[in-house]
Amino acid sequence: MGVTVESKNHSIDLGYGGFNKLRGKVAELTGDEIGEHYKVLERGMFLFGEEKTVFFKDYNQKITELAEKHQIPHGILDFLYASAGSGKISTSKCKQIYEVIKDYNDDILYGYRGRPDCAKFVDFKEIVADCVENKCSLQWW
Repeated sequence: MGVTVESKNHSIDLGYGGFNKLRGKVAELTGDEIGEHYKVLERGMFLFGEEKTVFFKDYNQKITELAEKHQIPHGILDFLYASAGSGKISTSKCKQIYEVIKDYNDDILYGYRGRPDCAKFVDFKEIVADCVENKCSLQWW
C-alpha cells in the first residue's frame, strides 16, 4: 500500500513514509520555521484523547501564525496538510509549490528502493511542472 502522485503525463509511486518525507522537504524549502513545525506533527500521531485534542489545537494555531508571518501560499499548506490517502491540488496552487521547489534537487530516494523507477525529488518537480505547463491538477491516492 502506498501513494501514487500524478499529473497529466507523469506519475511516481511512494510509500507513506516516502510521501511524508517528500512533504517534509517541501515544508523545509518553504522556510525554516514551517519546516521545523512540520516535523512536530509526527508527535501528534501518537497521542490520544484530550492530549491529542490540545496538541492539534495548538499545532493548528501555530500554522495560522506562521502562514501569516511568512505569507505562506495556500497551495503549500494545502499540499502539506491534505490527507496522505488522497488529495488534489489545482494548477494555480501547483504554481505556488513550483516556485518553492524549482531550484532544489537531492539524491534522496523517496519512492520504493530497489525499483528502477524509484522516485526522487526531481521526479516530483517534473510532475508539478507538468501540472503548471498543462494546466492540470496534481493528484495523489
